[in-house]
Amino acid sequence: MLNILCLDPEWLRIFTDGSLLSDSPNAGAEFFFQKFFSFYLPVERGTAFDCEITAIRTALSQLQCHLEKFTRAVILCDSRAALIAIVSNNDPKTQDILDCRCHLENLASLEKTIVLQ
Repeated sequence: MLNILCLDPEWLRIFTDGSLLSDSPNAGAEFFFQKFFSFYLPVERGTAFDCEITAIRTALSQLQCHLEKFTRAVILCDSRAALIAIVSNNDPKTQDILDCRCHLENLASLEKTIVLQ
């Protein structure tokens, strides 16, 4: 799932970002579906890592609502730690990581190819 180059225009590209808000203990998660829509989700408390995971989880959840619009999708994230946490075989540290794994398995069972980069 990691380190696969997806330049083919047939791939749906999803850009995710999670970050802390300046001068605030709050954070946010955001993702952008190429050609479809963007989404911002406030996260009350957490780290940038938690927000990255939340952004990926929400994007994966939204993919399941738009199955007719794609066959292959790549989720682009700037947090290698978040990507590794999701694809590793280690026990998930949070429910959000477990949810990401479940969404990936479900999408694969529906013959959807999802790559995390």
